[in-house]
Amino acid sequence: MGVVMMTDVKSMLWRNNGRAHHKLTKIKKEVRANRKLLACDAVVVALSGAISILLAAGAAVSAQDATVVFLSMLLATGITMPILLGAKLYRRHRHSTTLPGLFLTAPASVIAVIGYAIVAQGSGLHDAVPMTTYPIMLILMLLGFVCTRGIAVQRESTRRNRRKPVSGAAEPVVLVGLGATSDLFLRAVHQGLSPYEVIGIIDDSMDSTDLLFHSVPILGSIREPRPIIDRLMDADRLPRVLLLTETVTNFDNDGITVLRDWAEAQGIKVRSLPNLTEQQPAGFSSKNLVSIDPEDVLTRPQKSVELQLLRQTYRGQRVLVTGAGGSIGSELVRQVASLQPAELVLIENCELNAYQVDRMLARHFPHVPRKLHLCCIRDRVHLQAIFEEHRPDMVFNAAALKHVPLVEANPCEGVLTNVIGTRNVCDAARSVGVKAFVQVSTDKAVNTTNIMGATKRVAEFYCQAQDLITRDLGCDTRFFAVRFGNVLGSSGSLIPLFQEQIARGGPLTVTHPDMERYFMTIREAVELTLVAAAQGLRAKDDNGRIFVLDMGQPVRIVDMAERMIRMSGKVPGDDIAIEFIGIRPGEKLFEELFDRDEVVQPAGFAGVTCAIPHPVPIPRLRAALLRLERSARSGDAAAVRRGLAELVPGFGESDLAAPVRNGRQGPLGPSTNDLTIHPFPLPKFQPAAPPMLQLEANRRGKAFA
Repeated sequence: MGVVMMTDVKSMLWRNNGRAHHKLTKIKKEVRANRKLLACDAVVVALSGAISILLAAGAAVSAQDATVVFLSMLLATGITMPILLGAKLYRRHRHSTTLPGLFLTAPASVIAVIGYAIVAQGSGLHDAVPMTTYPIMLILMLLGFVCTRGIAVQRESTRRNRRKPVSGAAEPVVLVGLGATSDLFLRAVHQGLSPYEVIGIIDDSMDSTDLLFHSVPILGSIREPRPIIDRLMDADRLPRVLLLTETVTNFDNDGITVLRDWAEAQGIKVRSLPNLTEQQPAGFSSKNLVSIDPEDVLTRPQKSVELQLLRQTYRGQRVLVTGAGGSIGSELVRQVASLQPAELVLIENCELNAYQVDRMLARHFPHVPRKLHLCCIRDRVHLQAIFEEHRPDMVFNAAALKHVPLVEANPCEGVLTNVIGTRNVCDAARSVGVKAFVQVSTDKAVNTTNIMGATKRVAEFYCQAQDLITRDLGCDTRFFAVRFGNVLGSSGSLIPLFQEQIARGGPLTVTHPDMERYFMTIREAVELTLVAAAQGLRAKDDNGRIFVLDMGQPVRIVDMAERMIRMSGKVPGDDIAIEFIGIRPGEKLFEELFDRDEVVQPAGFAGVTCAIPHPVPIPRLRAALLRLERSARSGDAAAVRRGLAELVPGFGESDLAAPVRNGRQGPLGPSTNDLTIHPFPLPKFQPAAPPMLQLEANRRGKAFA
C-alpha cells in the first residue's frame, strides 16, 4: 500500500514539474519574441515610478530623495514586470496591437501599482511620499504602454511600406461593399501588402456618400449607380477593377447590373474577393479549374494614364480603325467609343470579327454614330472610297498578319497585308488630310529574323518617310508608328494556348528554356497608343519618330508557364509537365525594343520612349514597294524575300539561297553560322534550336508558344 502511495506521489510531482516546465518554456518564448517591447515596458515602469514621486512631491529633490527615487524605480520594475508576464500581456505579438488589447493592460497595471504601493509603504520607503504618487504612476504607465505599442505598430507599417508600389504604379480599384472584407483589404493596402490603390468605395447605405473609410472616399450608394458612374467618368483615371467584397446577392440587383454593364463597356474587370466565412474547396480537378485572367499573369503593375488628354484629343473627332474586329482593333474601338467621338468608322475583313465588334458597340455605346465596312486594306480602290466618304480625322491601322510561323510560310500574303496594305491606308489618309495616322507595330520588327518582322519594319519605314514629307512640305497630316511587344490574351497568343493545354491536363509546350518576351495587357497597350498619338500631335517639330511603349523587363516563357500552372491549382512538373519542342522557323530567343542603328530619346511623357531610325528616302521606298507588290501578287516568294532584305538591314543574308518548292520558298529558319556579315553588330547571339530538338518538334507538329 505504501509503495503504491509513493508511486502516486511521484507521478503527481512529475506531472506538476512537467506543467511548471511547460509554463516556464512558454514564458521564455514570450520574452524572446517580445524582448524589445518588454525592455521598453521596463523602462516605462521605472520612469513612471520616478516621475510620479517628483510630480507628487512638487519640491526640490534632495540627495536623500534621490536615493528614494532610485530605489523606487528598482522596486516598481521588480514588482510590475512579473505581474505583466503573469497576466499574459506578452502572449500577443507586438505588431498585432489593437484597442481591445490595450484595454487588457489596465487591470494588470492597477494590480501592479497596488502591489508596489503596499510594499513601498510597508517597508517604510515611501513614508514621506504622498499617496497621490500612485494614481499618477498608473496614468503614466498606461500612457507609456500605449506609446510603446503604437511605436511598434508604426515601425512595422513603415517597414512594409518600403515594399509598397510607387505612387502611380499601383493598380487603381474601387471596392463595392463595406464590411469585414473591405476593412481587412484596406488595411493590407495601407500596409503595402497589396499592389492596388483603392480610389473609392461604393456602399449600400444612402447616407454615407463623401464620408471617408480608412481615408478612402465613399462614392455613393449601389442603389443609385448613375451618380457614381458620372463621378468616376469625370475623374482623371478610371479604375482597372471593381472588387465585390460580398456576394452579388447581397447588393441591390438593379444597381449592380447597371454598374457591371458600365464596367464591361469601359473594359473594367469585375471580380469578387473571397468571403472570409466561406470554405474554399480543398482540391482542384478538371471540373473546377481556376479561370485565369491575362492581367493576373502580368507580374508588374499595369501602366495607367490620365484621361483628360485623351478626352481633349478624341472627343468630337471622326476616328477610323482598320482591323477593327481584331484583339488590338476591338480594344481601340471600345476605348475611343468611351471618349465620345463624332463618328466611328470600322474596317474589317473578317465577317465574324466585324459582327462581334458591331454587337459590342450596339450594346455599350449605342449613342456613338458608327459605320462598319467589310473591306480588305489590300483593296486600294475600296479603301480610298471609304476615306472619301467619311473623311476621318484620326486613323489607326491595326490590320495585320501577326503570327510568325504563318507569315513565314506565306511571305507573299504577309507583304500584301502588312506592307502594301499599310501603304494603301497611309496614302488614303494623306489624300483626305487626316490629322494623324497611327501604325500599330511590333518589337519583332527590331533586328528581325522573320518575314513578319521584316514586313512590319518596312511599314515603320513608310510611316516615318510620310511623316518627314509632312515636315518638309508643311502639311498637317502626321504619321506615327507605335511599337510594343506581345499582348496578353490576344487571339492565338500565349495565354489562351496555355489555358487550353492546362484544361487538357498538359503538357504545356514551350519552344526553348531560355525563350523570353516582352508582355503588355491589351488595355494598357491601347491606352498608351492613344496617349502617344495625342502627345505626338502636340509636338509639332519631332517628325520621323517611332513611339516605343515601356513594357518593363522581358519574361521567360517557361516562368510564365509555371506561373499559370500554379494559378490553376496545379504543381508544375508533377501535375502538369512542361515540354520543350524547339524554336520555330524565323523565331528568336528574345525580342528587342530598339535597333542598333536607332537613336533613342525620351518621349517627354510617362510610359513611352522614342526611337529614330535612319530614314529610307521616299523615292527608293516607293520603287521597292512596287517591286515587292509585283513579286507578292505573282507568288514569287524568293523575290519577296530578296526585296525585304534590300530594305531591312540585317534581314535575309543567311537564307536568301533557301530552296524553292513549287515556285515558293520553304520557310527555313535563319542560320546561326553567319554572324559577321550584318551591317551592324547584333546586340545578342540568337542560337538556333538543337538539331534533335528541332527534328522532334517538326515530327510531332505540335502547337507551341
